[in-house]
Amino acid sequence: MTAAPTRVYLRRRLEAHLTELGYSSSRSGRKSPVVPEIVRVNPVRGSIVYGETVMQPDLSRTRCHERLLYFSQRRTRHRSSILFFIGVAESDLEKLEELLVELAIRSGIRGGHVHVVSIPAPETPKRAKRPRAPA
Repeated sequence: MTAAPTRVYLRRRLEAHLTELGYSSSRSGRKSPVVPEIVRVNPVRGSIVYGETVMQPDLSRTRCHERLLYFSQRRTRHRSSILFFIGVAESDLEKLEELLVELAIRSGIRGGHVHVVSIPAPETPKRAKRPRAPA
C-alpha cells in the first residue's frame, strides 16, 4: 500500500477503536496552532481524547516528534491529562515505543495517558484460481 491509503486505513481503524471505547462523538476543531488528527468526545462523561496516526516514515520526522510531544502534554482546564491514542502499524510498533521513550513521553513513571494502538495490516483477498480449459 502507498502512503495515503495506508494512513486512511490506520485512521479508520483508530477511529473504530475509539468508538468501541465510547468516544463516539466527533468534535469540531477549535482555534489552535496545532490541531489533532482525531478529536473524540464521550457523550456521557464529556471527556475528550486525541488521536494521531504514525507511519514508518513519520518516525524520523521532527514535525511528528513535535506533534507527539504537544498532544501528550495537553491538559484540560482542570489540569488533568487528556487521553492520547496513537495508531500505528504492527510492524512499526517497536520503533514507536522506542521513540516515545527517547522523547520522554513514556517511561516507568510518565505517559500513562498515552496509549499506543497496534493496528494489523489489512487482509488482502486472495483470488480464486480458475480451472484451466482442457486442451
